[in-house]
Amino acid sequence: MLKHKDGESFNFPSQEGSIDNGDNLLTALVSGCTAAAVTATLTYPFDFIKTQQQINNEAYMRKWNIPGNFPSTLGQMYKGGSALVLGSVIKNGTRLISYNWASKFMAIDSHHGQTNKTTAPRIVVAGIMSATIETAWLVPFENIKITMVQNQSLQNELRKTKDIGYDITGTKPTHSHQHQHHKPNKPIFARQYVSPNAYFSADILDQRLRQKQRFPPRKSASLTQIESLKAYYNQHPSLTLFGTVKEMYSLKGIRAFTAGTFVTYTRQIAISWVWFSSYTGMRQLFNPHQNDNAWLGQKTTTVQSLFLHVVSSLSVIAVTQPLDVVKTHMQSKNGKALYRDSLTTAYKLFLHQGPMAMFKGALPRFLKILVSGGMTATVYSYVEDVVNAAGGQKMFRDD
Repeated sequence: MLKHKDGESFNFPSQEGSIDNGDNLLTALVSGCTAAAVTATLTYPFDFIKTQQQINNEAYMRKWNIPGNFPSTLGQMYKGGSALVLGSVIKNGTRLISYNWASKFMAIDSHHGQTNKTTAPRIVVAGIMSATIETAWLVPFENIKITMVQNQSLQNELRKTKDIGYDITGTKPTHSHQHQHHKPNKPIFARQYVSPNAYFSADILDQRLRQKQRFPPRKSASLTQIESLKAYYNQHPSLTLFGTVKEMYSLKGIRAFTAGTFVTYTRQIAISWVWFSSYTGMRQLFNPHQNDNAWLGQKTTTVQSLFLHVVSSLSVIAVTQPLDVVKTHMQSKNGKALYRDSLTTAYKLFLHQGPMAMFKGALPRFLKILVSGGMTATVYSYVEDVVNAAGGQKMFRDD
């Protein structure tokens, strides 16, 4: 049976801790991966809007009269969707295989000819093991997705500000007369708008971190090459999956795909804990005398199930949205350069943009969670029936 976790599907473990008592592994893999791909594809526009809202600084954009960078076509809203869908398929396949292996590995050996059983604590350990493995797959694709969203946002900004009189990436010097009255020793952020979706040069990073302009140090040959690549990709952002991977690796190497690992793992644990806790707590209100161990046997009406799903989704947003915002900023183009760790990221966002910055993108993320739960279960059930029906057919059989 499938439930829902932040727009992604997962299987409730059986008491035996194995897939053998429900779907066979092949059926579960085909159904789970297909459901993950379909759901991620159909709900991706919510993910795009969420990521863009989290990175944008609306007050800063209004200060410099920037017209915005929101997508103008459906195709633009799907930039980064290829990375998310591919990551969802690999992650769900890894989850099923790793959980099936881990649950069998944790099974209690029997010396009396009985079928091996898995205790509840060992089921939890197996779930943690599989979650650790799947999160390792999730992080690189999340980094690619966020960079692709930023590239599309930057392209929209460049198009809408081409007549503004200066380069919003900070790569080229300002020539507009309306900015010449500012003192030259002021940092660039006080003289013009600098897009957070662009790669910050070494000079801009220094001004951002120190909040003042100083005499720039001499640059080494390798640093000069990186700065040239930043300038190129600021004017020509990659909008394809492989182009973005090449761009990220050229500028940051392997570490471009590992940013935000700890906060991503923390978010995944928090999502599961909050969802299960809120779902169980609300379910007990409907039936205080129920058996808490009868997860799969518990019957609820359609209205009750919908109410449980909405409340659980709201709880997930309320508790984990700050973690999601921190994760997005740490995995952004300048995340590693601007922030040391998760706590520093949260502190700087809270200090510079206010407490509401920690809940940016909450509405589109909530809508994604709300829609994904039923969609995942529906697609999984349909594909499962198709696979089971096809599995009973024999080809080239002589009648």
